[in-house]
Amino acid sequence: MILDNEVLIHRGADEYLEVRGIVVKGSDYDIGKDLARIGKETYDVQLDQYKDPVYAQARQNYMKRNFSALYRRALGVADVFKVDPNTTSYDTTVLPYDLGDIACSAIFFPPSLTESGHPSVCRNLDWYMASVTELEAAMVGVKGKPARKSLSRVTATEFYPENGYSAVQLGSHDLLNPPMDGINEKGLFVTILTDLQGLKTPMPFGGAIDTGMSFPQLTTMILNKCATVEEAKYEILQQRVYFPFRAQHFLIADGAGNVTLFEIDGKSGLYYFIDGKPDQPFIVTNHSLHLFPDPSQFPEHDPQEEYNTFNRWNRLADFVKKHEGLFTREDMYKATSLVYSHYKDPMAAGGSFPFKERAIYTEVADMALKTIEVKFYRKDGPPEEGGENPNIIFHDPVTLALNYK
Repeated sequence: MILDNEVLIHRGADEYLEVRGIVVKGSDYDIGKDLARIGKETYDVQLDQYKDPVYAQARQNYMKRNFSALYRRALGVADVFKVDPNTTSYDTTVLPYDLGDIACSAIFFPPSLTESGHPSVCRNLDWYMASVTELEAAMVGVKGKPARKSLSRVTATEFYPENGYSAVQLGSHDLLNPPMDGINEKGLFVTILTDLQGLKTPMPFGGAIDTGMSFPQLTTMILNKCATVEEAKYEILQQRVYFPFRAQHFLIADGAGNVTLFEIDGKSGLYYFIDGKPDQPFIVTNHSLHLFPDPSQFPEHDPQEEYNTFNRWNRLADFVKKHEGLFTREDMYKATSLVYSHYKDPMAAGGSFPFKERAIYTEVADMALKTIEVKFYRKDGPPEEGGENPNIIFHDPVTLALNYK
């Protein structure tokens, strides 16, 4: 049942993105059907195709064993797209649109260090204001068909399944598995950030010869099945995880104040969990913490490249070190403002592609309240006096929460 489907933030004539709020409730089969209908009617979703039906059959069996909720949702998707799940070569575990990739910074604050007494996370999602087609052309020189700008259509979806935990998820690129951020009814929070040292063999978002679970599906599974960081670790270790486009690492935190970062080593493929230390902030940017757990081990990097992952980590660590007293929500937004991507020349600042890059949103998540407060990018403002980088103008904050029973 679709309880809500409306645009929360409309895109103005000189603005980049819109945000749609979706609320679905019922059986997993019905949730899959409802999201597939929205995908066809609003997002022009077209299913990806495997090279052979055997991959589709194996993927369905994998999900049936490992993430049965997604298996049932995929049956609902198959119904809407009029394909036989027993013979199809189409991937019904994904509803892809406006595909892209992300880079970001985040800090976890244990409850002992926050004014509210709640475990909290602040984070930016930064990305290039370009289509996937443009990015692929810049990366590998392959020109594809025109596409919408990446992350220009964001969804905030509340899931209320009959089985499994309810969750609110923020994302783009996959209506069925919104990948970027989410929090569930138990206060378990997940966010993803690009891992520059992660696996370097990207696979398609769906279809082709994929097997196992993609990172958006892993985000959805954790929120659907897990109440604690420890439960999330156990579920992750039973999965074969792959990454469309760049590798990601996962910051996972729970209502009891536990936090971990899940990474897959780029060379060995081994799974690592880096746990936060008690009563200390836990900072994550875009380098692998299992390879560089301490700033004394950082490789040489140009201090003039302000967006470089090691420079951002150091800037956040310096802010935390100099801060006096408990951290407020305003302090957390102050921290994220220090590492916005808002550079006039993104390449000179340490970016990867010659496209305009911005903080698409900035947020503060509260594991005790089970909320994510988000400020979405609106447009550029004038630079500060004496500077050349534009200020970022955000929309008024939107609070994502589980609002239905």
